[in-house]
Amino acid sequence: MDSFSETYKLRELREVFNIFDLDKSGSISVSEMEQVFRSLGIDASKDEIKLVVNEMDIDGDGEISFEEFAKVMGVKLYRNYTESEIKAAFSHFDKNGDGFITCEELRECMAKMGKKYTKREIKRMISSIDTDGNGMVSIDEFARLLE
Repeated sequence: MDSFSETYKLRELREVFNIFDLDKSGSISVSEMEQVFRSLGIDASKDEIKLVVNEMDIDGDGEISFEEFAKVMGVKLYRNYTESEIKAAFSHFDKNGDGFITCEELRECMAKMGKKYTKREIKRMISSIDTDGNGMVSIDEFARLLE
């Protein structure tokens, strides 16, 4: 991988990490992971969430640092996804099932994760993915994002 791609992917990983690091402490705790799971509609017990954190917690301090997060998620995020995995991920954002992610749907999903973005910021996110210029993200555009 060239250094540009590596830098870009690290920046993406940092953005995702910052979504999970709700208190901006520089690490993800079990309680923060619980909040993220709940906001995504994932019903997991505290013990199950502790297992997820423990899998990523390389140094055993009970929290996930960015370095630990990047090591684990980098492998998971930058792999080839199956069509069913892409469709499942897309459906989390496409709340009305019309085949497009709108600015409002993205804003609502981000808000559920504790992230408040302005309409302008959301429009900028959508436009960075929207290759056909219709103001929405199709599943094909979403899949290209994951490539």
